[in-house]
Amino acid sequence: MKKLMLFAAAAVFSLSSVNAQDVSFGALAGLSISSAKVDSGGFSATESETGFHIGAFADIPLSDTFGVQPELTYTISGDVSLINVNAIAKYNVSEEFNIQLGPQIGFVGGDFGDFLDDADDTTKLNLQLAAGAGYNINENIFVQARYGFQLNNHYTGDADLDINVNSLTVGVGYRF
Repeated sequence: MKKLMLFAAAAVFSLSSVNAQDVSFGALAGLSISSAKVDSGGFSATESETGFHIGAFADIPLSDTFGVQPELTYTISGDVSLINVNAIAKYNVSEEFNIQLGPQIGFVGGDFGDFLDDADDTTKLNLQLAAGAGYNINENIFVQARYGFQLNNHYTGDADLDINVNSLTVGVGYRF
C-alpha cells in the first residue's frame, strides 16, 4: 500500500508540469471478461463471465513517448461487477501504437460481492496490475486491450483459501 501511495504522489507531482492544453478527456466502453477463482488446498473452481465496461478517462501526455491515462470505469460481467480507478502509464511506441501498464483498484459488487459481504475475513478490494496495448485510429478514436492480474487475495483469514478476480477488457475510446 505504501508503494501505491508513493506512486500516486509521484504521479501528482509529475502532473504539475503538464500543459493543460495537451490534456484530453473522453469516454470508453467495451467487452469485459471476469474470471473468479476460488482455490482451497486441493480444491479449485473457476468461473468466467462475459459482460461490458463503460467509463471516463483523461489522456495526459508527459512527453512525446510517455503519458498517463487515469480512468474511472464500471464493469459488469455476469454476477461480478466492479468499480475501478485505474492509473495506466502509456509508452508510445509510435504515434498510433502504445503499450500500457499500471494499477487498477477495484471494488467488487454484484452476487460475488454479496458473497464477500456474508463471508468472514474477506475484502471487496480488488488490486490488479494491468498490462495491455492501445492503437490510435485517429486523433479522437482509439482501441485498447488489457489483462488485469489480481495482486491481493479477497480472503484475509488464516485458512488455506484464495479468492481472486482477474479481468480482460477490450474496448474503444473517444477523446473529446
